[in-house]
Amino acid sequence: MNVLYIPLDERPCNYKYPQLIAGMTNQMQLVVPPVYLLGEKKRAADIDLLWEWIYRAVPQCEAAIISIEMLIYGGLLPSRIHTLSEAECLGRLEKIKELKDLYPKLCIYGFNLIMRTPTYNSSEEEPDYYETHGENIFQYGRLMDLKERVGLTQDEQKELDEIIETTNKEFITDYCERRSINIKVTEAVVETVQEGIIDFLSMPQDDSAPYGFTAIDQRKIIEMIGKRRLYDVIHMYPGADEVGCTLLARVYNIKNNRMPKIYVFYSSTLGAQITPKYEDRPFGESVKSHILAVGGLLVDTAHEADFVIAINSAGKIMQESWEQQEKDVTYASYRNLREFVQKIAYYISQNKKCVVADVSFSNGGDHELIHMLDQKKLLDKIGGYAGWNTACNTLGTVIATGIIGLQEADQVEVTKNLVYRILEDWGYQTHARQQVIQNFLPKIGASYYDFDSKDEEIHSEMKRVMQSLWQEHIVHTFKDYQVQIQNVYTPWNRMFEIGMELLIEKRD
Repeated sequence: MNVLYIPLDERPCNYKYPQLIAGMTNQMQLVVPPVYLLGEKKRAADIDLLWEWIYRAVPQCEAAIISIEMLIYGGLLPSRIHTLSEAECLGRLEKIKELKDLYPKLCIYGFNLIMRTPTYNSSEEEPDYYETHGENIFQYGRLMDLKERVGLTQDEQKELDEIIETTNKEFITDYCERRSINIKVTEAVVETVQEGIIDFLSMPQDDSAPYGFTAIDQRKIIEMIGKRRLYDVIHMYPGADEVGCTLLARVYNIKNNRMPKIYVFYSSTLGAQITPKYEDRPFGESVKSHILAVGGLLVDTAHEADFVIAINSAGKIMQESWEQQEKDVTYASYRNLREFVQKIAYYISQNKKCVVADVSFSNGGDHELIHMLDQKKLLDKIGGYAGWNTACNTLGTVIATGIIGLQEADQVEVTKNLVYRILEDWGYQTHARQQVIQNFLPKIGASYYDFDSKDEEIHSEMKRVMQSLWQEHIVHTFKDYQVQIQNVYTPWNRMFEIGMELLIEKRD
């Protein structure tokens, strides 16, 4: 089965991860545009050229997974900074309708994000004025939402008045008008679902919070879905960069007429109740949503499950991965990692497939967990691992990995995907990133967002540090495989994320 895939942007998390997961089975082949057609960071993709490629590729495909942000705005970041009119955006949406008219048997799985509103000052992924006014814009949206829903205290009203007084009104107007256009596009996308043009729509929330612009948009969309009674075909939940993997797993399940039964367990008592950083609800609720989005069923016992997700959660307070040297005490007192690993060992001994969602920290894996899994000779026996960026980014990736690797999986490809995730999520995000930032960049006059044309040197150092970490720490597992990092690159010339080319070969 060939599946057309139009990603959210050109970064490996959106472009490469789904291909790695799809590579574990010979039942599906992702048909993906060349990366140069997808734009670059804030530079929007050439939509006309991309559609030319789509029309050449689609006749050989039975299904399509498409990013609305890519086909309307030219990518994720362009969706946050574009100057397109509502009419221009809706005109581009018509192309999807035309595609369905030409290929009525093509099943279209779309995804359309709810635009985020970061809490901090930075123009790295936002309009230029967000560098100095981002926090104020977020607080303006939060306080306006709070005022409408529950009312403001005297101090909160004073804070809102000060923000209105000190923030450039043109910036707020520009931000609000773009959000208004985007939400109208989303409403039109919802209508395409009602018309049967898009067969299923995922609507992840990128970096959400309980109050603010994103929460306002969320309520509008919930109302749209409710009025049209589209509950089963439009799913909304926290996430973003994992959604390509999620829809890949959904297509796989539909093709095989399967509804996989999934059992989850946590390393901490409060694991399901913790609201992760950058998200707006208890994690247990997100687990339900992500399993539903792939077409799975959350079950109450491991015995009845097709596979198990072991969720390594925080104890009570969730921290960033780079804070592991000074962990909150609740990582020990509210969590039992030894029992968690013992349970993983038990399920594996009972021939129950087990994948690990490492969400105890944001933006990287848990060093202690990786050590324990390696020491217990379990790290190469789990069916999948993720521990990157937000909790729901990790969750969606792991669920898709478990589903695609469940039947008739190529075990060498399963291992390649597993090694890639361990190296990036634990090796890079938790360790190498901080080591390079602190110990190498200052020596060569570079910084987190400015490589000063020293990309090659930085990539070489990243590669060296990660290879060294693997050799030093992964000592009891993967004995049957040669693991070599061949190349490291940074798609947006910053330290936040990387791409890799790995040589992973089974030893004779």
